[in-house]
Amino acid sequence: MFEKILFATDFSEYARRTLDCIAGFPGARDIILFHVVEQARSPRGGGEVGGTFYQTGENNLLREERRRLENLSQNLRVTTVVKTSSDTAGAIIEAAEERGVSLIVIGARGNSLVEGILLGSVSMAVLRRSRTNVLIMRHKIIEEIKTKTYEMFCRGLLFRILCPIDFSRFSDSAITLLSRTKGLREVILLHIVSQGETETEIEEAVQKAKGQIETIRSNLAAQGISVRTIVKTGNPTFEIAGIADEEDVSVIWMSSHGKGWFRELLLGSTAYTVAMNAKRPVIIIRKPE
Repeated sequence: MFEKILFATDFSEYARRTLDCIAGFPGARDIILFHVVEQARSPRGGGEVGGTFYQTGENNLLREERRRLENLSQNLRVTTVVKTSSDTAGAIIEAAEERGVSLIVIGARGNSLVEGILLGSVSMAVLRRSRTNVLIMRHKIIEEIKTKTYEMFCRGLLFRILCPIDFSRFSDSAITLLSRTKGLREVILLHIVSQGETETEIEEAVQKAKGQIETIRSNLAAQGISVRTIVKTGNPTFEIAGIADEEDVSVIWMSSHGKGWFRELLLGSTAYTVAMNAKRPVIIIRKPE
């Protein structure tokens, strides 16, 4: 389902390593390497600095990344785009919409993007404003005595997927998209019961959720997908991140809308906390029209 992907690169080491994952993304055919040159004013107050002055170096770096991708996979069609803008997130979103991409990929570490992602400006803006699915990549950093090594979750990005669900039409849509995606190895369906005044109410909610999640599991299994289910109680944000680590998942697959605690996804509570702080890659699936 993700045949055309836009990757916002900043030419950092993290970005270069993310290319390895993109090259092997199941079903990918077209990759757009996109770089935003921050628009600035002339030091003498003469207006905007032209993008052409800066784009020569960026184009050279993009060509290097393009060759790297093409060497990694001969089946990919790779194009490069440099744009000058004072709104990095807006430029990414606009390019994705203009080119009809099905997935925007942003690395969670880097030079120019790192501040925006960690502080919320770029990634939060893309997640809030984009109508396109968004994948935030993660790197597991292992510090050694003298050097740092980076272990990407790229043994297959869709090797083991954690899919939190709340039984809304939005999470149903995310599951439908998941079932149509190539390269699935294992799916873990997760539901968190976070409401209940008494132990009896909580237990009833747990049993109801187990019945509902089993129905979804059976439907996916009938399509030949290996599925496990987990129903837990607690804080959704903490449980999602914790279970992702416990199960060593390769990606967290979340709907951007829903009911109950999923309503907070666009307000910066559950979804953004997971997307910004999880140690695993996170795919945010946009709501159905």
